Amino acid sequence: MRNRGIGQAGPPGRSAVETAANNKDVLQDGSEPGAEDDEQKKRPKGPKKMKNIIQTTSFDASQELQTKASAISEQLEQLYPNPPIPLHHASPFQLLVAVVLSAQTTDVKVNEVTPALFARAGDAGAMSQLKALEVEDYIRTLGLAPTKAKNIVAMSKIVVDEHEGEVPDSFEGLESLPGVGHKTASVILAQVFGKLAFPVDTHIHRLAQRWGLTNGKSVEQTEADLKHLFPESKWRDVHLQMIYYGRKECPAQRHDPSECPICSWAAVPPYNREGISPSRPGKKPKRKEEA
Repeated sequence: MRNRGIGQAGPPGRSAVETAANNKDVLQDGSEPGAEDDEQKKRPKGPKKMKNIIQTTSFDASQELQTKASAISEQLEQLYPNPPIPLHHASPFQLLVAVVLSAQTTDVKVNEVTPALFARAGDAGAMSQLKALEVEDYIRTLGLAPTKAKNIVAMSKIVVDEHEGEVPDSFEGLESLPGVGHKTASVILAQVFGKLAFPVDTHIHRLAQRWGLTNGKSVEQTEADLKHLFPESKWRDVHLQMIYYGRKECPAQRHDPSECPICSWAAVPPYNREGISPSRPGKKPKRKEEA
């Protein structure tokens, strides 16, 4: 298969120099008889879980493309050598809650509401004792607040009842929680537990397309491509570095690639022209659980 839309590798360029996931939250309404089933009916259901993330790439990664990815990684490392997690937290549980809250809003807004919420309930035990309406009062300024509040309370109860109050450290355990999909689970595994995961949201998908690192039409395919191009030891940092870079240097709209430290040499047609974005305004790449 030919490498469609793959740009020429070039020098890292100039040294100049805030998640989604948009997991869809719905409520479960099963009607099986019995006490256990009655309890299960009360659990809000999160996104459909991804049993197997795509492992095949959307194109054949040539040595030229590998060299290009390496040069991009080096430049990102120069710009953001120790990228911090943008969501404020003091424990794995708090980060999990913050990531769930970050769907369809900004990290800045999440960081504005979590201090008061965590002061009231800073761990799974305390959070599980709150009513959904109480949680909603703290997060009302965020999108999807009612559903997020229900998911957070239900999630907290499961963490307490089934995981002894500790956040699970596996995809299976995390994705069994209400409101937690593959991207959220990937963030927790990579950033909290140091496990091999490469979270990809719409922003990372956009940059990967713009730089010719993927031909994938979905974030799952982009994840597979980036895992193939970057060494495992770089996955955690590159994920965060691309988020910061996209926010500060490479916005989706009104972007001039000639003024962008990486796009000025790495962007591929048509994204190397001013004003061209990989996604139309308001349109996000498909994720299987959203289909």
